[in-house]
Amino acid sequence: MLAVLALAGCGEDAGSPSAPESSPSAAAECGEVMVPGHEALGIRAGGVGCDVARTVAAAAEGRGRQPYDAEGFSCEPADAGDGDTNYTCTRGDAQVGFRYGTA
Repeated sequence: MLAVLALAGCGEDAGSPSAPESSPSAAAECGEVMVPGHEALGIRAGGVGCDVARTVAAAAEGRGRQPYDAEGFSCEPADAGDGDTNYTCTRGDAQVGFRYGTA
């Protein structure tokens, strides 16, 4: 499973030399996504680019801590404390992870 880490504010694309898109074990830090009243923080992508990872994270809006599917990923929630939710999303070997909570 992909570990959800604190936001590093990087925003590099998974296709960069430090995080090749073909290597799911090399996770890229993809920043954050703001949606009305909420935010997805510490978005990490392995085996997929940051644009897709941010789209998957943004799709958590209105889910109420329920599993969901987006961009072919299956996303599973876990309580992160303080009313936040950690999501781990998988599509084959590709993974997206993030923390979702109120802004």
